[in-house]
Amino acid sequence: MRAQLFVLLVVVSSVQALTPYHGKLIHSGWGAIVDHGLTGDTYAVNENTIQIIGFSYDGNPPGGVFLLGTDKKYSAVTGAATRDPTATIIANPDGNFQALGRYDNENITLRLPPGQVLTDYTYISVWCRNFTVYFGGFDIPEGFVSPKPQNIGPLTHRAHAVYSGDVTIIDDKTISILNLRYDGQGPDAFFYVGVTDSVTTQVAPYGKIPDENGDSGVISGYAGKNITITLPDNLSFTQLKWFSLYCILFTQNFGEVFIPENLNVPPALDVAAASTTAGVTTTTMAAPVMNCEPLSNKLQISWAVEDNSIAFELAGTIDRETDYMAFGLSGSDSTFQMRNADVVVGYWKSGETAKAVDYYITSYAQCAPNGGACPDTSVSNGGANDITNIEGQFSEGVLRIKYKRSLTTGDSRDKEYKISGPGQHIVWAIGPLNSNDETAKHYPSAGRISIAKTIQFGRDMVNNCPELAVKTTVAPIPDFKPHHLYGTEDLTVFTLEIGQAGSTQGYLALTGIQSWGIAWYVNGILIPELHLKRGVSYTFRVGGGTDSNNGARYHPLYFTNDIKGGFLQTQGSTETIYEGTVDGVSQQYATGGYCEWKLTEAAVQATLSGKVYQTFEEFKQDMYLDCDNSSQYTNFIFTPDSNTPDLIYYQCYTHKSLGWKVHVYDELPTESPSSTTQAGSSASGIDSTSKQSRFKGSSAHSINQSKLAKYVIFLIAIVSITLF
Repeated sequence: MRAQLFVLLVVVSSVQALTPYHGKLIHSGWGAIVDHGLTGDTYAVNENTIQIIGFSYDGNPPGGVFLLGTDKKYSAVTGAATRDPTATIIANPDGNFQALGRYDNENITLRLPPGQVLTDYTYISVWCRNFTVYFGGFDIPEGFVSPKPQNIGPLTHRAHAVYSGDVTIIDDKTISILNLRYDGQGPDAFFYVGVTDSVTTQVAPYGKIPDENGDSGVISGYAGKNITITLPDNLSFTQLKWFSLYCILFTQNFGEVFIPENLNVPPALDVAAASTTAGVTTTTMAAPVMNCEPLSNKLQISWAVEDNSIAFELAGTIDRETDYMAFGLSGSDSTFQMRNADVVVGYWKSGETAKAVDYYITSYAQCAPNGGACPDTSVSNGGANDITNIEGQFSEGVLRIKYKRSLTTGDSRDKEYKISGPGQHIVWAIGPLNSNDETAKHYPSAGRISIAKTIQFGRDMVNNCPELAVKTTVAPIPDFKPHHLYGTEDLTVFTLEIGQAGSTQGYLALTGIQSWGIAWYVNGILIPELHLKRGVSYTFRVGGGTDSNNGARYHPLYFTNDIKGGFLQTQGSTETIYEGTVDGVSQQYATGGYCEWKLTEAAVQATLSGKVYQTFEEFKQDMYLDCDNSSQYTNFIFTPDSNTPDLIYYQCYTHKSLGWKVHVYDELPTESPSSTTQAGSSASGIDSTSKQSRFKGSSAHSINQSKLAKYVIFLIAIVSITLF
């Protein structure tokens, strides 16, 4: 018993307070000869950002600026009576070029000019432009390596099907795990960090940490998800030795990755600022006082006009791993209209940083060479990305992205932000990103406050925004189950129309791929898996639209070996197209009159109010078929043969991810699942197949409670014997 207590006391005493991490030290102090009270230690945050800890300067005489040399050593210029002609003045901590004021033991952050990195410079100094003298400075060490995100992965595979792609430490507080897989069967599993040489149970503050959503509960399963996790304020990856998935109850390590010593990663500036010692204040780049308007209960826009430009902060309660948020000027001067809108799409690029991309929306469709919701730089738009000064931060479920653009850019795809006259109509949205990191169809409800809204961007400063609600855990949404259609020799007709993709519980749950928001319905069923026999000719009645000028209603059907399709977007040399015929003529794809399964207006309002469908069949009951040219279906004849692989896909020729699998056999299986619906029959087939894997958010994460109880009793008995 004494030995056990001694070990416990040793472990507890080894826990140390967190030493603030500021980045990689460039230089301590300001050289041998300093004037005007210069103090402070200078660190590299990353290749284009530095921070000075404990910076002091008396502010007299006025005219002091930060001057960085690009050619000479500091010793070669310090006695000169003129400014080094190769040196560059950089912006002060407030982001402008005014003279430095008084600083008293403050922490400040400085950013280098756009396109410049620390190794472009040779020295850092404080120089007076009024009297052309240097108050202090130092050389940047030769061969200096700035902090940057560091790849340390992947996770080891030890138990419960744990697997991952690259694991990257983004900064001293943030870790990114790509393609994380875990079966969710551990009864007491957490993300777990430690300071011991091997993975074992830890004493606070080490041990379990919150998941990617900030939740502290037992983690469920992951099926190839990219996640980003932020450490609590009292921890830093610079002090840790490993990261793992760990079951506390059974003291089992499911998979780990070790953290290198002398980690050279950026500091998390917002956390570093909060961790400074007593008596030291912190100054980062000051944001201007901003207007703010709530767009919904999940989204807010702030702005400030600065000369001929306008600075924005878009803030939203979103899933930073999968979602985007968008804001901009309406396509109409008189109402809310997405078509012809000029917007900025903001999101967090996993493993990297915040992104803000200039978009112009030509039609309400996935981006394609003939238009849609596309970046300005796309082939269809032919414009430029005029967004600059991008910064981002994610905290407690809220993503904040700052960016700037000129009021008038001169780009034909950009609208003018007016600071006089009546208010301008605006648009906004929250939605999922597709696999190209481009926008998919926005969610039906982002907690919208109103549809028609205008903003007068030149108004006096008014902040009308409440605090954004912190993202909370919501009840899991049931996935739709897969359906199967079997085409026998006597039943060979399939009718294909466009319909609602069913958000995360529909196309995404069935395929693992994000759709635009619409998908193929075959015989009235959302993307069933088709089962065809070689040598049999099947008729596909195509109703995906014929007007190539209207991308939102133009979806040619084709068969491909590419899981996502959309040949027109990529025209990839590795893709194989399996041709069919129309009126006896071979064709790569077929078009036909447009038909779409739509939700009724009552159903739309119900989903906006939070209605959740339990099954596809319930979802389908709230839809109706709307056809522009119902009598003009095109018959596309497809005959799989010996050259057709066992697995291909029915997809849209112009857009990605609308269809799903086609299984091809020499002989159809004699026994088909009870979910089967024969080709040409009604859409009422029910799929009894259930998913075996446990995914994030699943309510199926459980263990046999009686077995667990017996095991706990067994452990108590062992402990009692040990103690007594």
